[in-house]
Amino acid sequence: MTTADLNKTIFARLSDKLCYAMALAFLQTPLKRFGFRTPSITRFDSTDNWEADRVADVSAYRKLFTRFAQFEGKRVLDLGCNKGYLLNSFLQHEKFTAIGADIVTSYLDYGRATYPNVTFIQTTPSSIPLESETIDLVYTIDTVEHLSRPREIFSEVFRVLKPGGQFLVHFNPWLNPYGSHMEDIIPFPWPHVVFSMDTLLTTAAKVYESPAYPTACYFIDNGKKVSNPFLDRDKWAEYLNKMTITRFNRLLKTLPFALQHQERIGFGGKTFKFSKAVKGLSQVRLLDEFFTNALFTVLVKPSHW
Repeated sequence: MTTADLNKTIFARLSDKLCYAMALAFLQTPLKRFGFRTPSITRFDSTDNWEADRVADVSAYRKLFTRFAQFEGKRVLDLGCNKGYLLNSFLQHEKFTAIGADIVTSYLDYGRATYPNVTFIQTTPSSIPLESETIDLVYTIDTVEHLSRPREIFSEVFRVLKPGGQFLVHFNPWLNPYGSHMEDIIPFPWPHVVFSMDTLLTTAAKVYESPAYPTACYFIDNGKKVSNPFLDRDKWAEYLNKMTITRFNRLLKTLPFALQHQERIGFGGKTFKFSKAVKGLSQVRLLDEFFTNALFTVLVKPSHW
C-alpha cells in the first residue's frame, strides 16, 4: 500500500468514526432537538403517520399550483405517485381524470386496491406507457431526485402532454439539509455535504443495527425489521441522482419545454421554528443550493408543437 493509499484509508476510518459519533449524538443526547428525529416528529413511527404528514402538505401544494394551473376537468398525471395518497387528496378538492404513475409494483398494487377513482400505470426508468399528446397537465412532487434517467423521463412527459400542456415540478435539491434522504437515521443537517456517501452508508448500516436507532416505519415489514437496507451501495446510487438546482436548470436547457416560472422556496419552520430565520438565504446566489427547501418550476409544451 502506498503512502497516499494509507492516508486515504486512515482519513476514511476517521470520517466513519466521526459521522457515527455525530449520528448517535443527534439520536441520544440533547442535540437531538436540533436533528430530524426529535420526539415531536412522529412521521417515522408508522405508515399511517407518514402518509398523514404527506397529505397534510396538500393544501400548500394546491396554493402553489393554483397560481399557475387548475386541475378541474383535466386529464392529470402524477409522476412518481407512490401509493396515490397525494393524488387522491387533490381529488377531494377538484374533479379531474386522475392517473398515477410509479415504477414500484407494490405501490401501484396498493393504490389500485385503495383508490378506485385513480388509474395507475407503471413506468420504467425511461418511459411512460401513455399515448402521445393525451395529458393536459403533469405534476411531480419529491420525485426528480430519484430519477435514474431524468432527461429521458422529462422527454416522455413532453411527449404525452398536449400542446399547451403544463408540467409542474417540485423537488428537494441535493444540497439542502436533508438531500441525503437519511434524516431518520443520520439526523443532523447537511451530512452529505460534510461526508461522502460511502461514509454515510457505512454509518447508517452501523446505526441501523444499534439499539439507539428507533426503526423507521418504512423499514418494518409485517412487524419485523427488514434486512439492513444500507449495505447495497448500487441500490442507493440508483435511488439518488444528486440533482442540484444548477444541474436541473442545465437539464432544462436540453429540453424543448418553455420555462413559465421558477422559484426557490425557503424553509417554513414546519420541522424547526428557527429554520424560518434562514428562509431568505434561499434567494442568495450560491447559498441557494444549501438553503432551498424546494425548487418549484412550471414548464409548458409550446402550443405550436
